[in-house]
Amino acid sequence: SDFSDELSGLGRLVPPYMISFQINSGATNTGSREVTLNSTATNGPTHYMASESSDFNRGRWLVYSEAPKYTLSAGAGIKTVYFKTKNIDGESPVVSDTIILEGPAVASFWINSGASNTVIRTVTLNNTAINTPTHYMASESSDFSGGRWLRYSEAAKFKLSAGAGRKTVYFKVKNIESEAP
Repeated sequence: SDFSDELSGLGRLVPPYMISFQINSGATNTGSREVTLNSTATNGPTHYMASESSDFNRGRWLVYSEAPKYTLSAGAGIKTVYFKTKNIDGESPVVSDTIILEGPAVASFWINSGASNTVIRTVTLNNTAINTPTHYMASESSDFSGGRWLRYSEAAKFKLSAGAGRKTVYFKVKNIESEAP
């Protein structure tokens, strides 16, 4: 038989390309250090790398997922996460998104469920707080002098100073991310 026609051509190497990237589906704030990195990429990414460092210092390649979990660094404030993907043909351009990591905050606070007076020095500090507080501090001093951090409770006990009269109790919370004002 006759020889077949010879074909030649140049194969095109195509690295992944990021179509979209958002932290927690585009949320602006979070109260948790664990977030989801939502991404869409073309050209068959096989691995991704995420970091809060734009040079990916200490980053490592992980098997690509469109919604992997990521743990933000400790400390409340604006967090920027940089993200890139790769396949056998190369790496995608770097993309990033920001989110505000909020610390805990006191949403409501009452002494003895809002009672206007008491004859007992040990009172209950009824409170609700957001963003998972782990500890609280209460004091009759606005600068919290003499106060100490105790394990958080929605109904913490507090002993008022001796003597009759109006008493003001200051209350704040914290967690591993930060301390609330």
